[in-house]
Amino acid sequence: GMVVRNVGNIQDNIAPGGVFVASESITLSNIKGNITRNVASSSQLSFSSPAAVAYSQQWMVVENVAGEVTDNIAAGGSIFRSGEDFVMRDVAGDISRNTAGGEEQFECCSSGSVLRADGGLVVERVDGEFASNVGEWAGLAYGQEYVTMRDIGGGIRENEATGTLVWGGEGVLLRGIGGPIRANQVGEGLSSTYGMFYAWGEGGVVVENVDGAIEENYAMSDLPNGAVFYGALGGVVLRNIGGSLRSNWAPFGLMYSFEGDFVIEDVRGSIRDNHATEHASSVAYGGGSGVVNRIAGPIRDNANVGTGGVLFARGDLVVQNIDGGIYRNVGGLFFADPEDALIGSEASLTLRNVSGSIVHNTGGAILYADDFAVVSSIAGEISDNLAEHSIVSASIGGVYVVDIAGGIARNRANENGGIVYTFDADHGIVVDRIDGGIVDNWVGGSSGGIVFAGANNEGGAAQVSNVNGDLSRNVAPEGIVYGTIGVRVVNVGEVAYNTLTSDGPGGVFYGAYEAVVRNTSAMHHNDMHGSTCFVYGAEAVDVSEVRGGFYANVRGQQDEDAYGFFYASGGSVALRSVHGPLADNVAGSWGGVAYAEESVLIADIGGDIRDNSALAATLAYALEGNVLITRVHGGIVRNTALGTSLAYADGGYVHLEYIYGDIADNKCGSEYEYAGLLYAEGDVMVREVFGNIRGNVGVVASLAYSSGSVVVNNVYGGIYDNFASEGGAALLYGGEDVVLSNVHGSVHDNWASGAGGGLVYAVDAGAIFNIRGDMYDNGCNTEEDDCVGGLLYGGATATLQRVNGSIWGHHAASGAVVYGDVSAVVADVAGDIRDNTAYVGGGVLYSDNYGRIQRVGGSVLRNRAERFGGGVALCRGDCALENVAGHVSYNVGGLLEIEPALQDGGGVIRSIAASVEINNVGGSIAFNRARSGGVAYGDEAVAIRNVAGDIRENYASYAGGVGYARSAGAVIEFVKGDLSHNVAYHGGVLYADDYVRIQYISGSVTDNEAGTDQLSGVAYGGVSALLDGVAGDISRNRAGFGGVLYGDLYTEIHDVGGDISDNFAMHVGGVLLSLDSSAMIHDVEGWIEGNFAGSIGGVVYADEDGQIENVRGSIAGNAAGQLDNFNYASEEGIERIEPFAGSGGVIYAEEDAFIRNVGGDITENHAGQGGVVLAVGQAVVSEVQGNVCDNFATIDGGVVVAVFDHGLVERVQGYICSNRALTGRGGVIYASSAIIREAGIGICSNEAFLDGGVLFAHDGSAIIHSDSTKITLNQARQGLGGVAFVSAGPNNDTSHQGSIDVGTGYVSGNRDSEDTDPRSLKADQQQITLDFDGADLPEDVEVEVTFDGADAVANEFITPAPVVNVTAFAQGIPLDFVIAVERDGLPAYYYPHDVDVEILPFGSYRFNNITLPEGDYRLAFLVVEGCGNGGVIASSNYTEEFSVSGCEDPHPIVCPSEIIHASSDAFTCGAYVVVDDIQASPDCDNVEFTNDYNSVTVGFNERGDGSASDVYPVGATDVLLTVSAGSASYDCPVRVIVEDEREFTSMTCPFPVQADTDAGVCTAQVTVPLPTAIDNCPVRFENNINAVEDASDVYPVGTTRVTFEGINDGPGSECSTTVVVTDREAPVITCPADFATTCEERDVFFQVSAEDNCVAVAVSPVLHDVSPLGGVLDGGVNRLTYEAEDAAGNTAQCSFVTTVESTYYRDADGDGFGDPDQSAVWPCNQPEGWVLDNTDCNDFNAEAWKLWFIDFDGDSFGNPAFPICTDERGAIPESFLLSQGLPLDATLNAVPGDEVLRGSYDCDDENAYVNPAAPELCDGIDNNCDGQVDELDNCPVDPPVPVPNPVPVPIPVPVPVPVPVPNPVPNPVPNPVPVAVPVAGGGGGNTGYFSFTNSGAAHLSASAFAVAIALVMSLIF
Repeated sequence: GMVVRNVGNIQDNIAPGGVFVASESITLSNIKGNITRNVASSSQLSFSSPAAVAYSQQWMVVENVAGEVTDNIAAGGSIFRSGEDFVMRDVAGDISRNTAGGEEQFECCSSGSVLRADGGLVVERVDGEFASNVGEWAGLAYGQEYVTMRDIGGGIRENEATGTLVWGGEGVLLRGIGGPIRANQVGEGLSSTYGMFYAWGEGGVVVENVDGAIEENYAMSDLPNGAVFYGALGGVVLRNIGGSLRSNWAPFGLMYSFEGDFVIEDVRGSIRDNHATEHASSVAYGGGSGVVNRIAGPIRDNANVGTGGVLFARGDLVVQNIDGGIYRNVGGLFFADPEDALIGSEASLTLRNVSGSIVHNTGGAILYADDFAVVSSIAGEISDNLAEHSIVSASIGGVYVVDIAGGIARNRANENGGIVYTFDADHGIVVDRIDGGIVDNWVGGSSGGIVFAGANNEGGAAQVSNVNGDLSRNVAPEGIVYGTIGVRVVNVGEVAYNTLTSDGPGGVFYGAYEAVVRNTSAMHHNDMHGSTCFVYGAEAVDVSEVRGGFYANVRGQQDEDAYGFFYASGGSVALRSVHGPLADNVAGSWGGVAYAEESVLIADIGGDIRDNSALAATLAYALEGNVLITRVHGGIVRNTALGTSLAYADGGYVHLEYIYGDIADNKCGSEYEYAGLLYAEGDVMVREVFGNIRGNVGVVASLAYSSGSVVVNNVYGGIYDNFASEGGAALLYGGEDVVLSNVHGSVHDNWASGAGGGLVYAVDAGAIFNIRGDMYDNGCNTEEDDCVGGLLYGGATATLQRVNGSIWGHHAASGAVVYGDVSAVVADVAGDIRDNTAYVGGGVLYSDNYGRIQRVGGSVLRNRAERFGGGVALCRGDCALENVAGHVSYNVGGLLEIEPALQDGGGVIRSIAASVEINNVGGSIAFNRARSGGVAYGDEAVAIRNVAGDIRENYASYAGGVGYARSAGAVIEFVKGDLSHNVAYHGGVLYADDYVRIQYISGSVTDNEAGTDQLSGVAYGGVSALLDGVAGDISRNRAGFGGVLYGDLYTEIHDVGGDISDNFAMHVGGVLLSLDSSAMIHDVEGWIEGNFAGSIGGVVYADEDGQIENVRGSIAGNAAGQLDNFNYASEEGIERIEPFAGSGGVIYAEEDAFIRNVGGDITENHAGQGGVVLAVGQAVVSEVQGNVCDNFATIDGGVVVAVFDHGLVERVQGYICSNRALTGRGGVIYASSAIIREAGIGICSNEAFLDGGVLFAHDGSAIIHSDSTKITLNQARQGLGGVAFVSAGPNNDTSHQGSIDVGTGYVSGNRDSEDTDPRSLKADQQQITLDFDGADLPEDVEVEVTFDGADAVANEFITPAPVVNVTAFAQGIPLDFVIAVERDGLPAYYYPHDVDVEILPFGSYRFNNITLPEGDYRLAFLVVEGCGNGGVIASSNYTEEFSVSGCEDPHPIVCPSEIIHASSDAFTCGAYVVVDDIQASPDCDNVEFTNDYNSVTVGFNERGDGSASDVYPVGATDVLLTVSAGSASYDCPVRVIVEDEREFTSMTCPFPVQADTDAGVCTAQVTVPLPTAIDNCPVRFENNINAVEDASDVYPVGTTRVTFEGINDGPGSECSTTVVVTDREAPVITCPADFATTCEERDVFFQVSAEDNCVAVAVSPVLHDVSPLGGVLDGGVNRLTYEAEDAAGNTAQCSFVTTVESTYYRDADGDGFGDPDQSAVWPCNQPEGWVLDNTDCNDFNAEAWKLWFIDFDGDSFGNPAFPICTDERGAIPESFLLSQGLPLDATLNAVPGDEVLRGSYDCDDENAYVNPAAPELCDGIDNNCDGQVDELDNCPVDPPVPVPNPVPVPIPVPVPVPVPVPNPVPNPVPNPVPVAVPVAGGGGGNTGYFSFTNSGAAHLSASAFAVAIALVMSLIF
């Protein structure tokens, strides 16, 4: 080995083999000088070629070289060569100008290198550069294994090699190169080369951290290979390059890797002007992947002579972060083609983050990838590119073009391709975020499109999205966006004026499987020529967010086989969010707007859908699916279909919803049957129409026809003037169900001309709900019997519900309003149902089964059915009328003359085969009429319930003035008014074949009438009859049989709050008649009086038991009379009734009869037999709190007759008195056995004409058992037994007995025809036992009163109580006393039985509890007999007069409950509340009760419910009750709390409010309507926006949900709506004024500003890349346009013109100074031979360019008369000055007050004191050369005598000095060419040349002139 250290220079050594040679290693270290000029002259060594400096067979180290390695020569080898590894490091200077080469120059890889290592080579830390080295193969560096060059202080430049420049067997690494890699050249004349930097192995070529450009390198050979950087098996990397990659030439371009990757990264310049001459890439080719990243300049002007592009990778290719555009490249652009790859991986292309445009490129294709192609983040346009096939394309992968800051415009693909294109793509195309339009592109041929995916495959989808510009004015054969799977177009500008040239399948947007178009501007004026459609997707079409309308588009001619603008041949279509009209489109096809095999959706249309036309289905056609049209922010008007509809679903439903305008004046069906605006084999739904449905015309239905169901919901206007020309229905026809609901206006004047329904026809169920206005004058052709349901027909059910107005004026044959085959319902009508007419049946409603009318807020009036009845409703099944708030009146059911008799009926409601019901009528049911059932007719049951008013004056000419139930029962119940004045032939009120039941009548049942020979004045029940719960009277009802009720079986009246009085039956049962069973009256609060039956049962007739119980009042004045010519109901009835005709003044019963618990008297009743009761079985009168008196029978039994059983009167608290059997027996009872028990006070004054003045027992016993009862004054006038008679009967039964037991009572004054025995008890057989247990009344009774007559207080007990002393009377015998009262001298009053009698010892009685009102009194006491009306036994005298004064204090008092709770009543915001008065002393009858609520004052006996009882509002009301008497009063506070527990009937919010922002602000003042609410209480509202009722306020942009809460004292409710404020105000953008600048100053600042009413706006350039704040302007005249866009998408533009140009001057002599007389203006592209300078005074002499002047007087200002043109100051005398007279270094101070130096030239060059810098003096001279003399203010007017000029000082003549010439060969000095020099002054503007001739401008002396001549001549020669 060899070590050389610490030496100086290694230089100038010459040896055949070099300086240092070692068979092993060499180390050269610490070389303190240069290694230079060493020469290896030839190769004479046996072991290898020579090395100029060092050669080792093993390793070599060269380090720490303090100088350069330069100028070494190896004639046949290298400069340094190592047999193994070689390291060179720490070289302080350059490695340059070394030459290596020799006989091995044509052998690859072996010789001719400056640095060579047969192992690895490392060069590091070289402070200088590698420059101007010359070598053969690997001329600069060779490493058989690798080459590493790093930390090189300079560049690698101007090196030459015939083969490669740097060779690394495994790899090459260049890192840290301090200068450029420039102007290196390889391959010249070499037949084979691999380029400049070459690595065979997998390490590849890596170049990093180059502080300069890689430029002007040239690698050429005769063979088509080689590149500047070549990696055979490995990759190529260029990273962190300090300058551009430019002007490099090679067959395979700048970079080439056969199998590896390439990377270009961090280039601080551009990639430009690179060329490839073969089929490779001008910049980079990779057999693997490629990366180009962070390039500081554009990629431009690269060219490929062959078919390659700029960058090519067989693997993936990524190009990103390019700080400039990609433009003017030739030969295709980016390819990625893996078909020839050794590893068959799919390859993709990624191009992203390009800060400029991709423009003006030319090739077969511009951007191409066999797999994926991704183009993203392009700051400029993709425009003006020309390709034979496509601009951006991929073969089997997808294409992604995203984030393009400019548009895609004016590109052209000549033949059957596309602008963005995939051939066999499985992944399709994405074009996204294009900040400019896709406009004016053109594709030729017969196939292809602008964006075209998958020409030969069914796997291509195309997406175009986020295009901030239009998609317009494009021309293509098959589509603007075309995908064999589908298309997706999202966020683009206008789609307008596009044209398709092909007649085949295609569309503006064509997706073989699906198409999605979303968020575009308007789509208009597109011409599809003969193509299929506008948007096509076989499986689906989805178009949404169209920011303008879809209008004025044209598709083909009229053709039934053609399809709509939006067409899905195997799937669905969705057209959504069109922010403008859908209008004026013309399609000569089915499905004018949309056609789908499956479904169609049209949604969110921002304007009208109007004036469209098509052959059929103008808006939508769905062959097998559904149609949905929703959220149309305008109307659907004036659309026309020659065929069947506007929207047609052949296999599904049609839905139309959220229409914010009218559906009006549409027409369809002139050529097709069953046409309606909407047609569906499935269902049809129309809902949320914020306008009217009016003026539409169809064939079967004007709006909708469906084989399935139809639903119309939420129409916020009216429905009117619609017409169906051939019947069906004027509006809706459904093959199944039909629903019309929530119509906010009126429904009127709709008409169907043929048979069918009126407004709505449903084959199955039909329903109309929630109509807020009136419904009137709808109908169909009434001449047709099939005209059914003038408003609604339902083949199954028909429902009309919730109408906020009235229903009137409808016409139909049957069911003028509603017709339902299975059921029909009319419900929730806020107004009247009136004046409807059916010409057959059902004036309002008809149902073949069930029918119901319910919840009518008004009245049901004047409805009419002319033939079969049911003036309001006619049903074959059950029928009901319920919840009518008003009256049910003046309705007519059937013409009365029509026969058979029962074919018509039901003035209001009729069921032909079932039941009817009327329920909850808020008014009266009155004045209705029919043949049968003046109100209701039911083949089965009839029910009328809950009537708030009267049921009165209804009429039936046959049966049932109110109701007729032909085969079942009838019910009337819960009537708050009277049941009165109803008339029928049978059953004045009800007639039923089964039961009748009338119950819970709050008023009276009065004045009802049936025919005088017919049945039941009120009700007839074929089985039973019940009248229950009548709060008022049952009176004045009349009939032939059963004045009130007639029931074949059970007949009952109970719970009567008033009297049962004055009822009349011409024959039987003045009140009740039960033909085959029992009859009962019980629980009567009033009297039963004045009732009459012409034959039997003045009150009750019962075929079995008859019963009256619990009558609080009296039973009085009832009668059963004996009449002739009876017309009985049946022969059976005649047999039963005749024996007892005129019997039972109150009750007649074929079995038992009972009268129990009577609170008053039983009095003045009479009959032929049994003045009160006649029963075939037992007859019982029991529990009478009053008297049983004054009843009589014409024959037997003044009170009771029991024909075959016992008669019983018991528990009578008063008297049994004055009853008579006028011609017969038993003054009180005639019975088999006659019994009186517990008779009360007395049995007196009763009489029989024959036997038994009280009792007659014709076949049993006669018994009176009553303790303490007196029996007096009874008689048998012509018979026996003044009290009782006992008969042995027909069987002579002597076991009968007579028994009287009165205990402590007595028997007195009774008599018969034989004697006056007081007991008067007789029998017709001696064997009959007669028992008596009692006392006779004694004689001689005396009465004395003990009473002191003290004054008393009114209504208090008289104290002391009067005491009566009776003498001569048996002690313990009760006496009958009468108190005689004389008040204020007026006649006496009698108060029998009103006091307590206390029996005292010794025959005395104390009368306690006597109270009297105020007044003066005397009292007397009488002992009487005969029930108080007999004789006076004894009496006392009157007492002394005494006074009774009024009550002075009502105390003690008891306050009522302090808090009273109640619930509100229906239909009112309050409740009637009973408030009890204060309880005062019961003895104070002069009290008054009042209150502070209604100020009502009542007395003691006038209180009723209480003075404060009244209607109270919801909430808490404090009431102060007051009671007063005399001077004392007391108060009691009461709080009445009425709670509203009723839910809202309804609460509806207004529909959404839309508004635009107010001018200049980001808000809008919006008026929000109030909700509507229906409730029994007033409702106030509160909203969530401003917490008050009115939500009108200032609203921000966007959607604000407004929630209203309905508030009252009840449960409340809430609803919501929305306020949508849209910012439609465009920003205000301001541009600067037009301006001009020079090319040198074109980096300018300006500001484009924008303001908006909302948030800050973005300002962006349009079709250029100059920032809104300025930047570098392009040369020339350019219009800069900027656009401001706010957050709402509103835009505004402004423009200004910039003129950027400079004046250039001809520089003919190339000295850099231009000729001022030869100028031209250029826009920043400086022409060759022209410069910006204009100061050259001689443009034909490069050495002469600056003009100088002679200064003769030395004042530093020259004389313009003597110019000279030269180049440098040093070449002229010091007396020469610059042009314009100013010295080079002079500093001149202006005279105070002067703004500028006043002269440019010396006006007197012979006087040093006269020049432009001199001060002006008052001396008569122009001192400062400004053309004025003595202009100072202080100068005298007459100037002084001029001072003579000083004597001129001669200027020495310089001696010519020779100028040395640096060139070794002297060059002749050229003679100067005369230059025109302007001369100031005279000569009339003549031009003086440098001829030194005098001019008129300067007057030189001869010496000055001579000096000038000498000086000039010396300079010239």
